Amino acid sequence: MSTMFQRAGVRTSATMTKLNHLTRRTFTQQTQSMKQVYNTVRHHPNSGLKYLGGAGAIALGGYVAYSLSRPATYVPSQTRDLMSTIGGPAFAKTVRSRIAKTYGYLAGSVLITGATTFMLLSRGMLGRVMTMNPMIFGIGTMLLTFGAIHMTMRIDYHSSPIPKHLAWAATNGLVGLSLLALCGMAGGAIVQQAALITGCIIGGMSTAAMVSPNDTFLRMGPYLGVGLGIVIAASLGGMFFPGSSLLMNVSLYGGLGLFGLMTAHDAQRVLHDAQVAPRFDPVGEQMGLYLDTINIFVRVVQILMMSQRRK
Repeated sequence: MSTMFQRAGVRTSATMTKLNHLTRRTFTQQTQSMKQVYNTVRHHPNSGLKYLGGAGAIALGGYVAYSLSRPATYVPSQTRDLMSTIGGPAFAKTVRSRIAKTYGYLAGSVLITGATTFMLLSRGMLGRVMTMNPMIFGIGTMLLTFGAIHMTMRIDYHSSPIPKHLAWAATNGLVGLSLLALCGMAGGAIVQQAALITGCIIGGMSTAAMVSPNDTFLRMGPYLGVGLGIVIAASLGGMFFPGSSLLMNVSLYGGLGLFGLMTAHDAQRVLHDAQVAPRFDPVGEQMGLYLDTINIFVRVVQILMMSQRRK
């Protein structure tokens, strides 16, 4: 994938050299209405809009935290160990096969996402995206991605394999589209570093979860749900309080640590479901790990970009 992004970076840099001034001027014209709201929020610390937006961010974060902090029901590790002992080699083979399929689909998701971003960059789509209204593009892509994820999770893997895989591929493609601007602005070198760092984090946390002798990471689920609510509230609050370094650090560094732990939680959940689920869905099981991977990658790219600017 590093070679792919190198080639994409070369072709994209040539395109952006030509479109640089036009893109900046058009982007400014398209975002005048959004800038008015942004300036109102930033330069008027006592405005009702700022407090209303901050309250909405806290409310949404609190709702997410409450919803995800409900304790889930899992089969205890001692019971699963007993099932493994009774099942023997056949049971162990089934579990290994299910886990291998899940991580195979995870690798496929990452490849499709990277290939989509590479293809769009190499065809000069970054310049076109930058001339669009960023609010409409961002919200539209987000809604389409959520819809594709919802369809992927709802379609049955066993009875409707073709629609399931089409929805899965659409999800990966839409996420690749959403990463276009970030990867284009970061450049090939940073994207390569971020991809390597992300792979190390995902691999390390997954391995730690798989070899854990108990359900330590599964029991962290409610606390991670609360943490996710805090990160969401900080991310949205940063839009209304752009000068707050605290909110930025919570969203960036706190989110990086949170999604690292969520990777271990989701990996252990995959192991749990591979052992006890009567009908195993590897596409659905990998979705949590895939979203963790994307969130970690985005934050690593942002951190590397900030570090490069300081130099």
